[in-house]
Amino acid sequence: MELPSKINNNGKSLKQGFSRSRNGDLITNRKFTALVVDSDPFIQILEKAILESQGVETQYVGSGLDALDLLASGANFDIIAIAWVLPKMNGVETTRRIRAMGIRSKMLAVTACDIEREKQAFLDAGVDEFIEKPLTPEKIASILREMENA
Repeated sequence: MELPSKINNNGKSLKQGFSRSRNGDLITNRKFTALVVDSDPFIQILEKAILESQGVETQYVGSGLDALDLLASGANFDIIAIAWVLPKMNGVETTRRIRAMGIRSKMLAVTACDIEREKQAFLDAGVDEFIEKPLTPEKIASILREMENA
């Protein structure tokens, strides 16, 4: 299932590097990239579509090891959205290893778990924000505005 990307409220494609919020306001003129790290194929497609709806060029992988391999190969991303539950290595350990590689991407823990202990584990590992699922276009728009102004 492939969802449409880079479509504004009028159904017209957006110019590269620009994105619009649901109400049509310009969000950013910088081209951002993202990596979604989640083992659920539906969530991969959903989060990719949400990010791309905000003008973010997005890739996804299904495990922490795949994310580490991709990043070690030289791939760069402005945003990394990572789940807690991943095969072979959980999101917290993956985050810790990504940070140990010196990668400074904006890291978002996107998880259905909202237990304070798990939130703190992710924050201690190096995520910048903890987001309870679902990831929404509004939340991404807010993060992009922060990044644009940083």
